[in-house]
Amino acid sequence: MTAETDPSPASPRPLVRRATGELVRVFADPRDLIGGNAVRLLRNGTAAFPAWLGAIDRAHGRVSLEMYIFNDDRIGEEFADALCRAARRGVIVRLLYDFVGCRFTAPTFFARLRRAGVYTIAYHAYRFWRPRFWTLFRRNHRKTLVCDGSIAFTGGLNIADEWLSEAEGGGGWHDAAVAVQGPAVATIEAVFLRTWNRRSPRKLRLDPGTLGSPPAAGDTPIAVVSNTELLDRFAIRRAALHALRGSTKRSYLANPYFVPDRGFLRALGAAARRGVDVRLLVPAESDSATLDFAARATFSELLRAGVRIFEQRAVVHTKALLVDDEFVSPGSYNLDHRSLAYNLELVVNTLDAPYAGAVAQMLLADMASGVEIQREVFEQRPTLDRIFEWFAYSVRRWL
Repeated sequence: MTAETDPSPASPRPLVRRATGELVRVFADPRDLIGGNAVRLLRNGTAAFPAWLGAIDRAHGRVSLEMYIFNDDRIGEEFADALCRAARRGVIVRLLYDFVGCRFTAPTFFARLRRAGVYTIAYHAYRFWRPRFWTLFRRNHRKTLVCDGSIAFTGGLNIADEWLSEAEGGGGWHDAAVAVQGPAVATIEAVFLRTWNRRSPRKLRLDPGTLGSPPAAGDTPIAVVSNTELLDRFAIRRAALHALRGSTKRSYLANPYFVPDRGFLRALGAAARRGVDVRLLVPAESDSATLDFAARATFSELLRAGVRIFEQRAVVHTKALLVDDEFVSPGSYNLDHRSLAYNLELVVNTLDAPYAGAVAQMLLADMASGVEIQREVFEQRPTLDRIFEWFAYSVRRWL
């Protein structure tokens, strides 16, 4: 392994030169914005996986990867091979995977990575000889990849065949990731390193304060919003609510596990009642029937307020909020209690019209190929379904 040498201190936060009123309307705290970035939408595994693998293959200094699910399947093996190749050519590769998210992945899979020189840590690994039941609930749900401190990726995709297209023999899940270049990359990697450094041996730690800030790559302002195990639990929710309450034209929301609290439901309804085009995109069936029932418990209230709801037959795993013509918030955050109270999460809030247009096109395409729920038809669903929905939503804090 070659040692990392980047002793230069992080450069000052670039100034964001935009109208203050516009920033205040959609950003809870414009002082969190980092200017000088470029962003690019990666739609589904078809676009995201080649971009991720290519960045790993081009890395020459370090790779920082954290993943909730990292399966030992077809695409998982491709990533394992890429990480091993990087480690063997001297790249410092750090992999932080979630113990519960990877519970179906064979331990020999990660052992092979370690033998190749990949520094690998399981987040909150459960040890039967030292049981700590609370760790089973505290999970790392982030999905980020940073290569050489110059490019970062984040979004909702995990490394598993479900995110491959059906033509490739995968599950065809719909999802999105964002590629970021510019000074915000250092902030995304710093979030990873703060979690990594608490669990790694001292010799494998890396102080994010010693890393230089990448040069400007564009003019997109970004706010990287994340939580920790104990602090800032409501930071992502607070940022989303602020943008939603500031919307004037449209608010499109896609989320696979839509089980929000009452405050978020009221904000969606209030936006629709003041004339904002509010649309919700969810899968007709996710991989959790209980969460699907809990989600449908909220639909009547939203439909009465004027929110349009679309169900997609494919599993929509996209987690994104689009507000008006420029604001987009993609990331790992589900609108459920687990993401709010227990999981480590990260979103990248951006203000960029072309990027927002691409996201809007993606969401509208998924809505157009799905089915819009009509209030009159939905209200005629069986009583037994209503009972299941009520019960599932009432126990949402434990799902």
